[in-house]
Amino acid sequence: MKEQSKLHIIGKISNPKIMLIHGVGFYWETCFKEIIEALSGQYCILLPELEGHCRKPTKYMSSVSVSATEILDEIKEKGITQIDVVYGISLGASIALEIAMKNQLIISHLILDSGQYESMGEMTEQFSVIMAQQFLNLLKGEHLISPIKENMGYENKDDVKVLQPLIFPEITYDALYHAFLVAYDYDIKERIEKIRMNVVIMLGGNEINAKNSIPLVEEKCINPPQVYEVPDKGHAEVLSKEPNVITGLIKQLLLQEK
Repeated sequence: MKEQSKLHIIGKISNPKIMLIHGVGFYWETCFKEIIEALSGQYCILLPELEGHCRKPTKYMSSVSVSATEILDEIKEKGITQIDVVYGISLGASIALEIAMKNQLIISHLILDSGQYESMGEMTEQFSVIMAQQFLNLLKGEHLISPIKENMGYENKDDVKVLQPLIFPEITYDALYHAFLVAYDYDIKERIEKIRMNVVIMLGGNEINAKNSIPLVEEKCINPPQVYEVPDKGHAEVLSKEPNVITGLIKQLLLQEK
């Protein structure tokens, strides 16, 4: 059976297009709510819903490449050949990068927020089990365990307050586990493709993994990417607490088109 991502479209399809791709455990409608409200009057917003991130899922994510291909197929079925801005957060950044590397769409600007593009190798399975449980704990109001909290940039911050609102309340352990497997297995080190569009690498200043991933993306870009580090922010904290920063960046990039 074909693995299917759902593509939600908000706004007039004839308007300039923005695609927003959510991360592991996040729900497209709630995590991007303010951005959708700010931009859907003037722009057409494309919102893929990743496998398993819904009520009563029947299938789960299997790889970044499969998800990227499914999203591309759905976009092409709608007759869309060009997207002005693609934004991805966390695993969504990996999928956004993969869509760009497949080179089947004209993309003007690519925003990669807090992505990880190197496989965890033998640790993939173990970390996926741990992180799936940690995300379920966040939903119950329990803090991340100390090493994960530090890695995500929340050492001296309230991780529950920031991350819980982004997570789909009905997400299952299996959906989280398979999505984390996909996230931690993705690796671009040996890839030879190059991307031509304007790239912005976005991250919170307190993040560790996202910072380490910058050189991997730089190697794949024909034009040097812009690094936009938001000081004293953890993983997805800007999306959760200051989405207007992302909206402002998207608008700024779109103004360059005119």
